[in-house]
Amino acid sequence: MQLFIYIIEITLKNIRFFTNGKDNIEWNVDECMHSGKCLKNIPYIIDKPGIYSISVSERQFETILNQAEFCPSKALRLKSL
Repeated sequence: MQLFIYIIEITLKNIRFFTNGKDNIEWNVDECMHSGKCLKNIPYIIDKPGIYSISVSERQFETILNQAEFCPSKALRLKSL
């Protein structure tokens, strides 16, 4: 049981969520190739230690979702609830 909890804690530290209040986009930092495409095209995606869920406007959400199509590692993707 303790091992399972430990794995969940590690996973949560390396995943960020962007939400528009209805849907979530997941950014898995461990899977990210850091190609720089996201930083160039959507600069408000930044690594903020301790912040795992970032609220964005509808327009920003659509921009991130469109950029996810170009993510070479698929670390940026729509997350179904």
